[in-house]
Amino acid sequence: MTKKDSTDKLLSIITKSAEDKKATDPVILDITRKGRIIDFMVIVSGESTPHLKAIAKEIEAQVKKLGIVGTIWEGTVDSGWLIFDLGSILVHIMSEKERKYYNLEELWGKEAVVYH
Repeated sequence: MTKKDSTDKLLSIITKSAEDKKATDPVILDITRKGRIIDFMVIVSGESTPHLKAIAKEIEAQVKKLGIVGTIWEGTVDSGWLIFDLGSILVHIMSEKERKYYNLEELWGKEAVVYH
């Protein structure tokens, strides 16, 4: 399996896991041309603190099934913004309020959106 194939599979698992927990407005941003540290960002929203927690737990569980270890979580559900660092992929799980305020999609531009 090539790096692109494994990255595509991981992106698919992340978005499916989030959607299975009813995350809203999932977006994948391809920032390979703009970023040097990461290649993709996945951004999803949740409607409440328990909802954010459920989304995060499901994504983490599915990633662990792939044998990926050494991942890093930043933020707390109470802050309304969690970041899951998977190396070349960053997953942002945000409250709708935080997502609207920080507007990460706009920061990276519409040309970076590869899934919406």
